[in-house]
Amino acid sequence: MDHSLGEADYYDPRDYAGVFRRLLIYFIDLVVLVMLGVLMWIPLMFLIIGGVIRTDPSFLFWTTYLLVVWGYLAPIKRSRFGTLGYRLMGINIVSAQGGPPSLLVMTARMLIWILTPFSLFVDLFWIGADSERQILRDCYLGTYLIKRNAKAIGRGPVNLTRYFAMSFALAYPRVRRPKPTD
Repeated sequence: MDHSLGEADYYDPRDYAGVFRRLLIYFIDLVVLVMLGVLMWIPLMFLIIGGVIRTDPSFLFWTTYLLVVWGYLAPIKRSRFGTLGYRLMGINIVSAQGGPPSLLVMTARMLIWILTPFSLFVDLFWIGADSERQILRDCYLGTYLIKRNAKAIGRGPVNLTRYFAMSFALAYPRVRRPKPTD
């Protein structure tokens, strides 16, 4: 048995976050991020109206706002508290080894989501076809969205899985579960 890619945990199929929970998480976290942006802009507006700021504050706002977005979608999302969407839906993000993903992995996950224009539609399609209900960026980065109280039911070798779909040839690491015995 090939163990060159290491081993990873796997969970009961009912413990993975499905489409409905993910959509609610997207919606809740989007609302939170918009509200944070508005809350950041209000003091700037008062400073502009009061004449304290006489130049365009857009660069300052967008730089600060992008740092806030990163803070919410990377460090907070991987923490034991999670984002508000994760908290309300009872979901946690874990690495293939069961612990929190690294900050680098979470940053890459966020960037793939932001920089891929059709990621939501591809994500929703892919969840329905995936046994662990992973979206593509989770497949490549070795992360899983699971119920907060879920425990791994086993550990297996990680192999490179190949898919050919929609004129794409995809390959990513996947934990191999033991074959069910009759």
